[in-house]
Amino acid sequence: MSEWYIIINPKAGRSSALRVWKSLQKELQKANVSHRSFITKHPGHAEVLARQISTIQDDRLKRLLIIGGDGTIHEVLNGLTSLQDIQLSVIPAGSANDFKRGFSIKKSDVIKELKKAGKSLTRTYALGSFLTKDSANELYFANHLSIGFDAVAAKKMSDMPKWTTVFRLNHLIQPFLFLAAAFTFKPFVLSFESEDEKRTFKKVWFAAISNHPYYGGGMKIAPDANPREELLDVTIIEDRPVLKKAALLFAMSFGKHIGKDGVTSFKTKDIYFHTNERVLFQADGEIIGSAPVFVKTGEESLRLKT
Repeated sequence: MSEWYIIINPKAGRSSALRVWKSLQKELQKANVSHRSFITKHPGHAEVLARQISTIQDDRLKRLLIIGGDGTIHEVLNGLTSLQDIQLSVIPAGSANDFKRGFSIKKSDVIKELKKAGKSLTRTYALGSFLTKDSANELYFANHLSIGFDAVAAKKMSDMPKWTTVFRLNHLIQPFLFLAAAFTFKPFVLSFESEDEKRTFKKVWFAAISNHPYYGGGMKIAPDANPREELLDVTIIEDRPVLKKAALLFAMSFGKHIGKDGVTSFKTKDIYFHTNERVLFQADGEIIGSAPVFVKTGEESLRLKT
C-alpha cells in the first residue's frame, strides 16, 4: 500500500478533528500503515502544507487524507499542484460538513480501508473554479461560491474574538451573527453574463453557485445540483420583506424554495458576476474578496476515494 499523507486541522469542529486524529493514530499503528502526518497551525496553513507535500513528494504522493472541515478541504484543493494523480480521502470533522453531505462521505469507510478491512472505490467528480481581477490562476471550490449577505455573515464569524473559542461560545454566537446579517444586509445590484444570457437584478439578497445541493450546514440551496455532472447550479435570491426572508430560509432547509417568487435558478458551465458596489463573496465558507468574479467548471477533476 502506498504511503499515506495526512493533513489535520486540529481546530476544526471545535477541536473534534484533533480527537478524531488521536483515535485514528491508534488504528494506523495497529494496522502498521506507513504514513506521514502534518498538523495545521493557522488559517491558510493547509494550503501551504498541500503545496509543499505535492511539490516535494510528487512522485510518491498518491494518497492524501484530510481530517478537517470544509475550509480545510478548500485550502488543500487549492494547494495541490495537480489533482490528476492524487486520490483524496476525507474524514469530515468540521462544523458545517457540507462536503460530507454533497459527496456522501463516511468516516467508517476510510477507517476500514486504513485497517485493510474493506474495499474502497475511487469516484471522479467535477469541481467549480473561479477567477477574480486579482488572481492570476484559477482557484477551486468543492461545495459552493456565494456573494451577498452570507459572505458578510461568514466574515463576521471569522472575525470573532479568540475568547469565544476558548470558552466554546462560537456555536452559540454564530447563528445570531448569521441571522443579523440576513435581516440587516443592504441589497445590491447584480449583473451576470452566462453562456447565452445577460441579465441584471436590482435588489439582490444573495446569489450562490453550487457544485452539489448542500449549503450552510445542510440547507438544500440547489436540490438538483450534482457533482458528477460538469454543470454548476446558480441560485439568485432577491430581497424580500423580513417575514418572507425567514420563510425562504426555512424552505431552503428542504430545497423547497426553488420556483418561489424572487428565486431564480438555472444551470450553466460558466458565469461572470459583477456588482454596482463592493460586495463580498466566499467559497466553501472562506472569504475570498469582492466581485467581479468569473466562475466555471474546473479544468481538473476531483478523484475521491470513498
